[in-house]
Amino acid sequence: MRRKKTRISTILFCLGICLFASCHKSSPSWDTQVLAPVVNASLSINNIITSNYIKNNPNDSSVSLVFTDSLYNLNIDTLLTIPDTVLSYIDTNPLPIKYTVNPGTQIVYYQKTTTYPISTVQLTEGILKSGFLNFRVINPLSQPIDYTYKVLNVININNKGDTLGVTNVKILPKDSLIEQFSLANYRVDFTGPTHNGYNDITKRVSVTLDPSGSPITLVPNDTLAFAKVTFSNIIPSYVKGYFGTVVKTFDPQKVSFPVFNKIVSGSLNLQSVNANITITNGFGVDASLTLPELVSYNSHTGISVALQDNALINSTIHINRAVPTNNPSSPVNPFVTTFSLNPSNSNVLSWLDNLPGSVIYKLQVETDPLGNVSGFNDFAYYGYGIQANINVTIPLSLIATNLTLADTLAVNFGGAGSTTQHVKSGTLTIYAANGFPFSAGIE
Repeated sequence: MRRKKTRISTILFCLGICLFASCHKSSPSWDTQVLAPVVNASLSINNIITSNYIKNNPNDSSVSLVFTDSLYNLNIDTLLTIPDTVLSYIDTNPLPIKYTVNPGTQIVYYQKTTTYPISTVQLTEGILKSGFLNFRVINPLSQPIDYTYKVLNVININNKGDTLGVTNVKILPKDSLIEQFSLANYRVDFTGPTHNGYNDITKRVSVTLDPSGSPITLVPNDTLAFAKVTFSNIIPSYVKGYFGTVVKTFDPQKVSFPVFNKIVSGSLNLQSVNANITITNGFGVDASLTLPELVSYNSHTGISVALQDNALINSTIHINRAVPTNNPSSPVNPFVTTFSLNPSNSNVLSWLDNLPGSVIYKLQVETDPLGNVSGFNDFAYYGYGIQANINVTIPLSLIATNLTLADTLAVNFGGAGSTTQHVKSGTLTIYAANGFPFSAGIE
């Protein structure tokens, strides 16, 4: 048969040469490149189920779908938010008399502890990953001053003698000093000067008449300096203390489930499935979790199927706290609990046979439901939190009913830069071969 095709092609080729040799028309009305295939495509098992999730079993040559992904992930910024705050200080002359101050004389000095407003959270220690201290001081006097502002309990990890702030910075008369400090790699001791408090910030302020200036006369309540300090965009890499009994409710969230994204209609009628929901707690905080619903949603059909499982759905799940390891490279030993889903304890078969493109869930988390049982030893590290993963393994023994696969392909008429404006007519021919063990049609 192959020889016959070759012979016929040769005859047609020769006839074509004769026709061209006897024809003298100067401008043909077709582009012969269009005779090349414009699309090559196939729809296989890798299209029924996205190939990234298909695993071959070398022992028996069977094929399974294996899908693992994160459903939700609660990070340290979900558990604990350190708000921006503005601290303003007006330093005035406290003496009730009029007096003269000579250059080099200290006119303001005090140390004061204030409480950082962090809601119900009571922090004793923290290491900052990022954030800023924005600092502005105005000198209202007629002579230059030397200004010191130090946050005594915020110390650079890389240089333990370096506290946050400025020391003896000269500010000219009627002028201002504006500084911004990165808070990355600073350790904060929130316990205050007596080391028994929480959320405490201790500052030290000193104002000295600069030695290069002239004497000035002060009267009671004269403004000697004005400072505005703003802490902003703070993200901790580690915190310790008591995080409080807090209930957080998350509105319906949607996550992608891309396993069946080429199937637009029909059913696979899956025969068996093994699915696990694994909840991992990387916080050093006891918690309880409630999952009111976990819904598979098919965007092509608009059909939703809610998972039914008495142990997981709409039940209060207690999650023990993680344990610190004292290993900087892996500081947390998380608590892990797993829920197994199978056809005997849930409707997981119909949940997956809905061919979801996404999963929708609601979630409620309560931290420290038993109160301060740790004695201010709750902890959290950046990058560790409460995470729920789904793992699905399906042996690909299936019955396909009215299954419709769809794909979008680029068409190339003659390559880059070509045009089809001279095409007068033509025929589009589709060659299709079905390798599936069931009948199929093509559109």
